Amino acid sequence: MMEIIVIGTGNLGLNLCKAIENQYVNNDSAFAKAKNTNVKNTLKLIGYYNTSAMCIDTLKAPLLYSIKALPKADLVIIATPDDHIVNVSTTINSNAIVAHTSGSVAMQAVSNHVNHGVFYIPQSFSKSREMNFEELPICVEFNNSIAQEGLEKLGNQLSSKLTYLNSQQRGRLHIAAVYMNNFVNHCYTKADEILNEANIDASLLYPLMNETLAKAQEISPYEAQTGPARRNDVQTIARHLEALKSNDRNMYDAITQSIKNTYGN
Repeated sequence: MMEIIVIGTGNLGLNLCKAIENQYVNNDSAFAKAKNTNVKNTLKLIGYYNTSAMCIDTLKAPLLYSIKALPKADLVIIATPDDHIVNVSTTINSNAIVAHTSGSVAMQAVSNHVNHGVFYIPQSFSKSREMNFEELPICVEFNNSIAQEGLEKLGNQLSSKLTYLNSQQRGRLHIAAVYMNNFVNHCYTKADEILNEANIDASLLYPLMNETLAKAQEISPYEAQTGPARRNDVQTIARHLEALKSNDRNMYDAITQSIKNTYGN
């Protein structure tokens, strides 16, 4: 039994706590195949900590009230905002493996612990949505064989898609994820604003949203690119810029110029 503590119960931390408590052995995972068994409950969440001292009713594990006096555990996961990781790591007094969950912070941030690493999941989490970890990619990094064994066990227990990335690779993945998720979602928000102002049902564009994703996955985003910037339709671009609010024109123009540059227009 691997005993785990999660520090931080934000969107990621809470989902991770739930996944550990609701775990099952994935029959396709490397861990299951290596053990040649379907043994359940190989992980145990023995406690969680958050700065608000707020107990979470959906978790069976107890709320821990002191980060300086954590109970004995095999693994402590720091699922806090990036700028808190170093401070939290130096505060923790434990012989456990200590790993953070950031995509952009180097493993060095937790190097004050003998056995340390990173457990990064490139996904957007929300407290209101339950996430199926089985299909989520999990990226691990570790400083030695002890940390490797612990992080691999957790990763293979939760998902069938464990991979290994160093800090530099993970940083690039995180930048790409910001483009693919955060920036794209903001574009959805701007599109919603335009439609709402014109009293147009946003669902009219849902098939387009789905087709855009499907084509990007099937034939690559580069090949799938269409639109006025791709074909250098100067007149349409000018009409769009004129119709937009003044504080939205810079964003439209910047993306348009980036598309033009990509395709040599």
